[in-house]
Amino acid sequence: MTWLESIRNWDYSAEPVLDWLKTTIGFHLEIWGWPAYIGILLFFIGLGLAFPATRGLTSLIVSGTIRMVFTYLQIVLSLITVQLAGFLARVLLANFHRARRWVADHLSKARG
Repeated sequence: MTWLESIRNWDYSAEPVLDWLKTTIGFHLEIWGWPAYIGILLFFIGLGLAFPATRGLTSLIVSGTIRMVFTYLQIVLSLITVQLAGFLARVLLANFHRARRWVADHLSKARG
């Protein structure tokens, strides 16, 4: 008996639906490989957004996750920017001191 037949027979247990979902997910993972995880994630997000009772919670989870990802990226990029600025400052300072010594050497040679 399929999960639709069990619902038609007023059997509202979640077991047939979960078994069907497990076999469907297993099939797609076997056929498509790792990209199936993206489709499965989008399916569950769509399922959560489809019902008014779970729409608010799903929306909060998705927006919180996206906010966490962008906050992490912002922190990482700012740290990389600080490291790059420090490296460039050290290079410019080293070149400034090298140029200062070069000018001092040439001035001392010119004076004799």
